[in-house]
Amino acid sequence: MKLRKKLWLYGGLIPAAIVAFDQLTKAWALKKFGVPHNICALNPYPGNHIEVSSVFDLSLVCNQGVSFGLFREHADIGRYALTVFAIVMAIVLLAWLNKEKSKLISVSLGFIIGGAIGNAIDRALYGAVTDFLNFSDIGFKWVFNVADMSINVGVAGLLLSMFFQWRAEKKAAVSAEENTKS
Repeated sequence: MKLRKKLWLYGGLIPAAIVAFDQLTKAWALKKFGVPHNICALNPYPGNHIEVSSVFDLSLVCNQGVSFGLFREHADIGRYALTVFAIVMAIVLLAWLNKEKSKLISVSLGFIIGGAIGNAIDRALYGAVTDFLNFSDIGFKWVFNVADMSINVGVAGLLLSMFFQWRAEKKAAVSAEENTKS
C-alpha cells in the first residue's frame, strides 16, 4: 500500500494531538479529584463532583463498559475486546484515509482515530475509561471526555460530507436532466 504524502497529517498528527490532549485532560481530572488510575477499574463512580457553572460540572466517572456505560457487567471481556476492536478500527480507518481525497473526510477520520486510540489506552492500561465532562444540568445525562468528543466530531464530519456529496449528486442529476430536455 503506497502511503499518501499527507497521511502523516490526517492519520498521524491529528490523532496524536487528540490522544495527547485526551490523556492530559484525563490525568488532570484524576489529579483534581485525587483518584489514582487503578481505582477506576475497581469503582466506576468514585463519587467526585465539582459544580463549575449552571451549565457545566466536572464529575468523575470510570466507564468500564462501552459507550454510555453499556455492558459494564462484562468489563473484563470488554476491556480486551474493545481495545482490540479500537486498534483494528484505527487500522481500517487509516487504510480508508490513505485512499481518501476529501479533506473533510480525512480530518474526520483523523478525529475518530484519535478518539478511539485515546479511549483504548485507558481500557488497556487501566481497565476503564476516565470520563469527567458533565452537562447534565442542561439535560445531557452522559459524562464524557475529549476522546468521546473527538469521535463525535469525526462522525459529524462524515455525516456532513455525505450530505455535501448527496447535494452535489442531486444538483448534477438535475443539471443532466435539464441538458437532456434542451
